[in-house]
Amino acid sequence: MESENDVRAAPDTIDAVDKYREWFKSASDHWTKWRREAREDYEFVAGEQWKREDRETLEAHGRPAITINKIKPLMNVLSGWQRLNRYDISFLPRTNDDMELCKVRTGVTKYIFDNCDYEYCESRVFYDGAIGGLGWFWAHYEFDEVAGDGEIVISRESPFNMYVDPEAKEDDFSDANYIIRAFWVDKAKLIKVYPEKEAEIRMQTQKYDSDEPHDTEDENLYYKKDLQKLRLVQCWYKVQQKETVYIMADGKRATQEDMENITDEQLAQMYLAGQLPQEQTITTEKVRVCSFFADVLLEDIESPYEHGEFPFVVFPVFNFGEDDIPAGIVRDLKDPQREINKNRSQFLHILNTSSYNNWIREEGAQNQWQKEAMDHNASRPGGVIEVETGALSRGAIQRLEAPQPPVSLFQAGQEAANDLPAISGINEALMGVDIPNSASGRAIELKQKQAITHIAPMFDNLRRCKKRLAQLLWGKHGRKGLVQQYYNEEKVFRIEGIGGKPDFITVNQKVTQLGPFGQAVTTTLNDITQGDFDIIIADTQASASQRQAQMYALTDAVKTLGIPAQPIFDLILDLSDIPNKEDIKQRLQEYQKAQQQAQQAQAAAEQAKQIRMSNSIAFKDAPPAIQLAMAAKAGLIDQSIADYAVKQFVAFNYPQLYQQQMQQQQQNTQQQIIQLITQAIMQGMSSNQILAELINRGIPPQQAQMLLQQVRQQVEASQNFNAQQQQNQQQGQQQQPTTQAAMQSIMAGNTPAM
Repeated sequence: MESENDVRAAPDTIDAVDKYREWFKSASDHWTKWRREAREDYEFVAGEQWKREDRETLEAHGRPAITINKIKPLMNVLSGWQRLNRYDISFLPRTNDDMELCKVRTGVTKYIFDNCDYEYCESRVFYDGAIGGLGWFWAHYEFDEVAGDGEIVISRESPFNMYVDPEAKEDDFSDANYIIRAFWVDKAKLIKVYPEKEAEIRMQTQKYDSDEPHDTEDENLYYKKDLQKLRLVQCWYKVQQKETVYIMADGKRATQEDMENITDEQLAQMYLAGQLPQEQTITTEKVRVCSFFADVLLEDIESPYEHGEFPFVVFPVFNFGEDDIPAGIVRDLKDPQREINKNRSQFLHILNTSSYNNWIREEGAQNQWQKEAMDHNASRPGGVIEVETGALSRGAIQRLEAPQPPVSLFQAGQEAANDLPAISGINEALMGVDIPNSASGRAIELKQKQAITHIAPMFDNLRRCKKRLAQLLWGKHGRKGLVQQYYNEEKVFRIEGIGGKPDFITVNQKVTQLGPFGQAVTTTLNDITQGDFDIIIADTQASASQRQAQMYALTDAVKTLGIPAQPIFDLILDLSDIPNKEDIKQRLQEYQKAQQQAQQAQAAAEQAKQIRMSNSIAFKDAPPAIQLAMAAKAGLIDQSIADYAVKQFVAFNYPQLYQQQMQQQQQNTQQQIIQLITQAIMQGMSSNQILAELINRGIPPQQAQMLLQQVRQQVEASQNFNAQQQQNQQQGQQQQPTTQAAMQSIMAGNTPAM
């Protein structure tokens, strides 16, 4: 069984506050040296670079305490470099079904970052790390009682509010058993948050305010009497506890809560299939949080966040673990900066003292009045010095020249100034100053790359921090992140789209549709609680010079090697620093599409032109009758004229073909006339009406009379045969009905088949 002092065990509620106080005291003592150094680091950046005793000594001797702050510009360059090379979070799907959800997760993450002004927060955390060695992110959920809703927030936490388990050895404190956030609050505000603890809070503060003897160190740790401030301590710690899980048939684990959501019908199906879950007891690590002030335990609960991690992410710069004190860039720059200030102060003191005139004189060279006048006017511009007669000729009075500042003093200051970029790695090329005109672009690029290589570990650590923040947002190992935990209802997110245009994403949208059997089926669109993803941090290269070098290499290849620019223009655009690159690429695609359509239209027009030209050539070479036919097709002449000309051309040049065409035409015409007469007889038209119609069609009267008589005989014969067939059927005789075949033969203009 774990001991009471083991931080991995859940503490006894009676002695809990004592244990938490001991943790806080231990962490406070452990981090005292770092806090002292870090505060001095911040002071150096702000320009407070003289120790109090050194300043007092200089003032006592009438010497100036000069501060030439060379650290602040270096830090500004480093901070500006980070702001120009920020990282973006992207999600890679593990299955094809998660492609669309990847875009949704990226959009939701961008909304959270935009909503909490993450870029500014990240720059402040980076600045904290660069100065003192540690920067802190705090990922939490804030509920607005007025709006009745809350938002996920990623904010910067002051490094001086954070206290880490002294036993943590990893540079990112991932092995810490507890992390404490302690900050000063007003007594009224603390009572408002914990009204049930008001009596205990007031009693504790009265104890500190009284004149009775009490632990002064304890008071300094929890109470500021002059400001009436209380220190609220929030301790996030890990405990080990037993938990029952269920191993499903597919190997996945289910919690007790998951099993409660399984219906009896599903359990019955598992039983029939022999796939009942296997119960198993395991030891899991949970995170708890307690809040206390001095001896007052305000709360001790399980972490409100289901991701099972501390809600804090540290950004370390130089932290090698194993009792090392975290440090930033400033830590190693303080001694050269002190040397610069002291050398400059000494140099200025020499210049100031050399402006006074020192004199040497023999006794009797001046009377008393002349001595007083000389003491008053010797160092004044235009002052006149009077001496006794003959004093100048015999050299009884002489001026002493002031010593010049030693060259070694100037050289020492110059060396100290050169030490700053050498130690920090931020050289002139990166700052863009003191670059000689004769320096080539390649030489400048190499010097910039040298500086970037020096500070690359900082950006690598920042990338890791951002990945850990993404894991807190979206969870891992089957645990819900902040997004799945708090954004589990339908919600619309407004994000900045391409070209700065607003874009909207709706998540967890419930849609009810009819199923295959007519039942109502409810599905969830853009369900952000589902899907497995890999988180990647996509950056713009840790060095802008490297990115630009790649862009220059591509552009040079286009110029010198003749490589077409259009296929690689989008790559050149991605490597550039041009804003709204996505908008530009979209417009380029639209332009290329329009160009392609224009080329296709031009090709079609050229093809039509070639056809017209070919037709023109054929028109000139064709016979006159064919020319008339082509002209009629183009609508230039009447079609009947062209038909007559072609008919005469065929009759003259191809008589046999013309004779065959005429015979075929006559047969077709005769068949049409027979069909017309047959239909007229069947419809009951009189013979005179039929003859009149035939004569109107150009058939001679005598020929029309004969044709009508033949067709009428065939129709009557067919009708008589049909009547005979019906009579035979009524008498039970089996005859083959041929009436339909006979009528079809008549309609075709042939003799009925009897």
